[in-house]
Amino acid sequence: MSDLWYIPLAGAKTSRNPRVVQDSCQTFTTIPIGPQLQALYRNNNSAGDMDYLQRRTEEVLHQIRETGSIPVVDDLAMGWDYLGAVLDGDIKPHDIVLMVSLDGVQLYDSKELDCWIYIWIIVNLPPDKRYRKLHVRPGGFIPGPNKPKNVDSFLFPGIHHLAALQAKGLQIWNARTDSRYISNLYLLFTTTDGPSLVYWNGMVGHSGKNGCRMYCGVLSRRKTRGKHYYPALLKPHDHCTQGSDHLDIDVFKLPPGGCTNYADHLSTIVSVPNQTQWDKQKTKTGLTKPPLILALSPSRSLGVPLCMTMDIMHLAGNISDLLISLCVKTGSSPI
Repeated sequence: MSDLWYIPLAGAKTSRNPRVVQDSCQTFTTIPIGPQLQALYRNNNSAGDMDYLQRRTEEVLHQIRETGSIPVVDDLAMGWDYLGAVLDGDIKPHDIVLMVSLDGVQLYDSKELDCWIYIWIIVNLPPDKRYRKLHVRPGGFIPGPNKPKNVDSFLFPGIHHLAALQAKGLQIWNARTDSRYISNLYLLFTTTDGPSLVYWNGMVGHSGKNGCRMYCGVLSRRKTRGKHYYPALLKPHDHCTQGSDHLDIDVFKLPPGGCTNYADHLSTIVSVPNQTQWDKQKTKTGLTKPPLILALSPSRSLGVPLCMTMDIMHLAGNISDLLISLCVKTGSSPI
């Protein structure tokens, strides 16, 4: 089920015998998603659960054809990104839809021993089971305690495995229907918190000039002699730093995500001749490198940058904490 990859530490001595693994090496674990998905179909109950997305999609499309709308939006099956892929034929009835998430975790409360983990979310399962511990499938573990410098090198085996399954298909034996067929895997979204999104999308951080996670093209502004950019929509009246003096942006007319210039900007950032030009183009384009998932089949994923998601969890949590603390200090009610 799992592959172990050995990474020598800087300056470490390694044995000439490839079978000998010394203490100077760290290991990271990759758990292929393919066998985990096949195992779900080997049980009658879980195989029935895996049919949920197909049944729900048919119901939603029937509602749209009958009434022209969706009365209640309570699952990913109602989202246009997903339904658009279904209507385009990229997602077929027996296909498996996945989301992948990456984050760092602290193993002990009082000890600095962190590691990183990425997981797979199986969208085919019902919402009440999809996010439960039993069905959140681990993809790989990256050792700590230091933050990994090249995250792509750790993600590569798992993403390469996904790409291979997308190219060849995954053989499924469905215990509930006693049938065999080839299922194609579709990557819908990549998720993580705000700082870690750069590992998936290859963009600059949220403090960059072109730092929108959805790559909508809206530019941020910085203070005089400051390097940190802020997503301020209104142009300051008193003074504007050069490069941040663009006109006001109407909050009700924000452009959609997925700027059409993404491909051209990516071509620019990978063809720069030196570090100086790279720094300049990084600020201008908001890109730092080609993302690893760009190697996936265009018809088997939502595509970059549309598959990138926003970090609304910390937005809601941080704002509520801030408002509550302000109300406590002023003695007013948060309502």
